[in-house]
Amino acid sequence: MDSPTAPSPENASIPSTAPERPKGKFLPRVLSGFVLTAGVILLKLKAFIVNPFEGFGVTQFAVAGGSMVLSIAAYASKWTLSFSIAFVILIFVHEVGHAVAIRAKGLRAGVLVFIPFIGGAVTLKDQPRSVYDDAQIGLAGPVSGTIASLVVLQMYKWSGEPFYLAVAFAGFGLNLINLLPIGVLDGGRISAAITKWMWVFGGAILLYNTYQRPNPLMLIILLLAAFQVYASILREQDDKAFYEISGAQRIAVAVAYFSLVLFLGHQTWMAYTRLQTLPQ
Repeated sequence: MDSPTAPSPENASIPSTAPERPKGKFLPRVLSGFVLTAGVILLKLKAFIVNPFEGFGVTQFAVAGGSMVLSIAAYASKWTLSFSIAFVILIFVHEVGHAVAIRAKGLRAGVLVFIPFIGGAVTLKDQPRSVYDDAQIGLAGPVSGTIASLVVLQMYKWSGEPFYLAVAFAGFGLNLINLLPIGVLDGGRISAAITKWMWVFGGAILLYNTYQRPNPLMLIILLLAAFQVYASILREQDDKAFYEISGAQRIAVAVAYFSLVLFLGHQTWMAYTRLQTLPQ
């Protein structure tokens, strides 16, 4: 019997693929990685698992419920009742986002109120300890509202009903406008942690719109914004520690803010474009 000989290089076979990954270990590793990542995220979000209405009494619930009904009735005078209800629900989710962040910071919320043709607001019994905390509270509303609008958009994709697309468009637009760097809006609170020079830009937009479309509502918003800037100047003189913020915190707020603005701008435009293509 001939003895076996080593294969010559030209006859040697070269594996066409890399060695197979052990099938029995790959899936458990992926699952364990997913569970670990989810665990880290949940630990980070643990602070936000709070009751946003903690401390609310009969008066607070009466104000919230009554103003919600009034808002729905006001919007229903211009839109359909179903659309008005859906729109106010999106405002409610936005405001609850603020309330959750307020409670997560160990602060107490005062009153949740809906204001027809403006939106809503959550007052605070306890003031934020820093401009960074205030910015996080300000961001929580638009983030919650954006998530709710994305859910409605997905309902449109599942059902094909134009109603849901119109509601999603209104939700995206509402949260985008709310991010304008104007004192009375969430964007004003957030931009204070980035640079208050952004208020100049927001003020210019507000002045231009008031000049182009003068009406009592725009004048009220303009006066409130001017008062907010004045109050901020006084606060900075009396409580300089409130506006102290680290570079990392400032960058984090800026990234979150501008990312949200870009995303909402894109989603608003896409929803508007889809609405224009639908049969009238």
